[in-house]
Amino acid sequence: MRNEAKAWYSARTFYRWVTWENRPFEERVVLFRASSLDEAIELAERESAEYAGDQDFEVLNMVQAYRISDGDEEIGAGTEVFSVLHALDLPADAFLDRYDSGPAHTQISQ
Repeated sequence: MRNEAKAWYSARTFYRWVTWENRPFEERVVLFRASSLDEAIELAERESAEYAGDQDFEVLNMVQAYRISDGDEEIGAGTEVFSVLHALDLPADAFLDRYDSGPAHTQISQ
């Protein structure tokens, strides 16, 4: 049996923090090597459940996956890891307002 080439995929997953004040939402984009989009989504669902279980988060029921590259192409600075097209009839400011949800919680790693 021939091994299928694995491509790079990113997967965007969504969570609700159940123990923080105001129960904020979190979006994550994680990289995976997979043979297909379906496999990438399966890997993301498994990783998402582990991540949420370790943190006491609620996993929201949506995964968005994006194929980054074929085979062994190099991924580095400037590589697009996720893209979504939104077919909305909105002015630019109204579109951006949908994503400006107020103060964001960020983490700075040292």
